[in-house]
Amino acid sequence: MAWVNRKYSFYISITTVLISNVLLLAGMFLWITHKESRSAAFETADALFSEINTKTIERYESAFHSVSLVTSMAAPLPGFQNPPIDEEVSHPSLNYMFEALVHHDYIYSTYIGYADGSFVQIIAMRGKTELQQAFKAPKHTAFVLRIIAPSVNGVMKHSWHYIDENRQIIGELDNLDSIYDPRSRIWYQQALKQDSTFFTKTYVFSSYKIPGITCAKKIGSGNGVIGIDLTLEQFSQSLEDQQISENGLLFLFNHSGQLIALPHEETVIVDEKGELTFLHGSQSHNPTVGAVIADFMQKGETILGMTREITINGERYLVMLTEVSEQLNFNQILASIAPVSDFTALIRLMQERILILCCLVLVFVLPLALFFSKILARSLSQLESEAQKIGQRDFSESPPFDSNIKELHTLINAFTLMKRTIRQLLERQRKLFDDFTKLTAGAIDAKSPYTGKHCSRVPVVAQMLAKAACNTKEGPLADFDMPTEDEKWEFEIAAWLHDCGKVTTPEYIVDKATKLETIYNRLHEIRMRFEVLLRDAEIAHYQQLLKGKEIDQSQKAALEKQKREIIADFEFIAACNIGAESMTDEDIERIKVISARTWMRNLDDRIGISAEESSRKTAHPAPTLPVEENIIADQPWHSKPWQTKGKQLSEFKDFNMEIPDEQYNLGELYNLCIRTGTLSPEDRYKIQEHIIQTINMLSKLDFPDYLAKVPEFAGAHHETMIGTGYPQGLKKEDMSIPARIIAIADIYEALTAADRPYKTPKKLSSTLKIMSSMCKDQHIDKDLFNLFLRSGVYQLYAEKYLTKEQIDDIVIDDYLVSS
Repeated sequence: MAWVNRKYSFYISITTVLISNVLLLAGMFLWITHKESRSAAFETADALFSEINTKTIERYESAFHSVSLVTSMAAPLPGFQNPPIDEEVSHPSLNYMFEALVHHDYIYSTYIGYADGSFVQIIAMRGKTELQQAFKAPKHTAFVLRIIAPSVNGVMKHSWHYIDENRQIIGELDNLDSIYDPRSRIWYQQALKQDSTFFTKTYVFSSYKIPGITCAKKIGSGNGVIGIDLTLEQFSQSLEDQQISENGLLFLFNHSGQLIALPHEETVIVDEKGELTFLHGSQSHNPTVGAVIADFMQKGETILGMTREITINGERYLVMLTEVSEQLNFNQILASIAPVSDFTALIRLMQERILILCCLVLVFVLPLALFFSKILARSLSQLESEAQKIGQRDFSESPPFDSNIKELHTLINAFTLMKRTIRQLLERQRKLFDDFTKLTAGAIDAKSPYTGKHCSRVPVVAQMLAKAACNTKEGPLADFDMPTEDEKWEFEIAAWLHDCGKVTTPEYIVDKATKLETIYNRLHEIRMRFEVLLRDAEIAHYQQLLKGKEIDQSQKAALEKQKREIIADFEFIAACNIGAESMTDEDIERIKVISARTWMRNLDDRIGISAEESSRKTAHPAPTLPVEENIIADQPWHSKPWQTKGKQLSEFKDFNMEIPDEQYNLGELYNLCIRTGTLSPEDRYKIQEHIIQTINMLSKLDFPDYLAKVPEFAGAHHETMIGTGYPQGLKKEDMSIPARIIAIADIYEALTAADRPYKTPKKLSSTLKIMSSMCKDQHIDKDLFNLFLRSGVYQLYAEKYLTKEQIDDIVIDDYLVSS
């Protein structure tokens, strides 16, 4: 989810909030209307279905009642009592039947069947082409008259006549159904069994093979039955005329699931036996009809009279099933169904208009919102710019700015004051840190005259060389630069603190001018022992005189010889203590021979000493006084073991320096036998350990990011380009250019320093010769050393800090190191 942490501009945020509010309000309205649309659709559909079903059923019932009334009124009329004779077309019932057909357009035909098989029927064409084709009627035929009457010979004769609107015969039709006998029809048989008007179940009319219902009643004399046919086609047309909704549908079906009336689909089919029957709902081409009937067949009459929601092929529909009155023997079921979407169309239209309105609002409001939010955000953008400058530690003054918004005005003033205060605070902190850094370096320089002003002068050389490196535009150093003040300050701090670890180095080791020197020069103890030897020799000589023995000249000569040997031995020991020249094997052997001399100690050497020294001595048994001891010896208590060598090893595990077995070895013979210089391996480790302490001390400081490289710059000035240096054995590729610059500055200052009491200051030529040799041995960086020469840094420093005697003529080509 990266976008969660992403930061956005104020004007974009304001615009987004505005747009979000508009969209949110629109969304809420759309959600509410969508939520309410279902209940609204349900209520609307329920009311509409109830009204349409009620009116439709009332219309059916009205039609049935009218037909029943017509039938009932005709049954007792005298003209209906006698059957037709031969082919008479002037039967007294005809006018009544014509009138019934004219005034009731839902009547298909009227007829009378008699007990002798006679039959009179009038069929209304009503301008239907399919009827005219079925009866082969002429163009202007309005009615078809059918008469079945006995001829003079007693044989039933069937005749068909075409009648126009004026009730005039305009033609005749060949016999269509010569075997028809009304007495065999169910309407005839059932009507004779009851006195009231009778409605048949739906069946297929024989004259036209279409489904319908017959209303029948026996005539007054019981000699026949009058009947009126109503086709279901009229019902289908009536259902089609009832507009529920754009995609709504009304249809009739019976309790067996057979379709009685369905707009736009034929409901009569031929079954497997070749007989006409009604189409079952499952056979309908309309899946909606099939689904409604299947639902009814599954759930039964419990779902009648209520509006329900069902899902058909993924679309939601509202359905109401209403049963037609059973009193008329027409107990069919009227189904009303329509998609839910038909009832939510207005709501959808309103939702679409809301969306369009929202889009128009956004089109006009968005540019205005962006314009005004940018004006509002201008001051904030400037504040952001100032904050970024602070983040980059840029506290320089910026052009003033303000805002007319009160809160922003207050914020800008507070921010400006804060920036100024931070700048002043950081300047003071930086000065304090600079002063403390220089104070630390000065304290190290002041700790011992043997370091002179090394810590304060190395930064001078280093900064000169770093500046020259930054100005280099070609060669290996062309890409090096310190573009910011922070980078320059970081380098300066590292140069000032490059030897800060020397605060942990004991002074007597830093200042160790002789081999036996610790806090004092222990040669004085050895000289006193040699004094005792001289006195012991003289005492022994004079004791002989006290005993009355005569001492000849040879004995005096022997005493003088012994004294000269003692003095010579001491002078040799004193000379070795200086460490000016390298010791030979013969020199070391002579020291060991001299150390074999013994002297008598009569006083206890375990009193009047420090607790630390006492603890080392009491670890060994004290000899009985007086005791004869070597004049120069390595005593057990001369060794000072590491108190925490395990900790030392763990802390220095990343360094390549070998840690001596003992922290200090003060043995007299051990130190006098140092071959070169005055430092023992333990002393030398302690001296070199200062760079480890430098790294550890600086690494423990919580430097800010812009000073984070101080430990690395300061801690590598004793490394070489080939990994032979210390304390980490780094190579050139492991060291940064600033670290390599400080290494050169450290060596140059140390060689040219004129304030070291232990050495004579070297001339410039000697210094450059030594450094050139070190460069060839890959102890220092070749490119930086050559830059040091070519840029004249060596000369600039020499003119300011070297004595005139040190500055001699230099030809830099003599010291440049080629690839």
